Amino acid sequence: MPAFQPTADQFRTFRDFDHDGPVAQVNLLKFKDKAIYQPEDPEFEDGSTGEKAYMRYADAFEVMAEDAGGKCVFKGKAERFFIGDGDWDMVWINQFPNRKAFIATLNHAGYKDAARHREAGLLHQDLVVTHPILAEK
Repeated sequence: MPAFQPTADQFRTFRDFDHDGPVAQVNLLKFKDKAIYQPEDPEFEDGSTGEKAYMRYADAFEVMAEDAGGKCVFKGKAERFFIGDGDWDMVWINQFPNRKAFIATLNHAGYKDAARHREAGLLHQDLVVTHPILAEK
């Protein structure tokens, strides 16, 4: 079921998993029709769509990820389901050299300010953590 944040157990399992090499995170994203900012935010009632608000977050996140050694490897609008069904607006894949780099991105000094755009624009998401099959050899 789509969610907005990981549970504490999901975060601990991610953090403590024994694979210490590269990971990629596949984000399936659904946006609010209209962004919902807080009254104290400069963007409050500026007419932004949820997608526009989320892209403010994504752009900032990518800079913070680069600071930690990560990078965006793909970002695209969901076109249609070829197999199965669902209701997603965007797919976003980020790669990190290890789990610590991803966690460092979440602890980046600019993350809190960027996250308000995520909260304003994101309705829900699924996020799948992957690691290379070659790492299992």
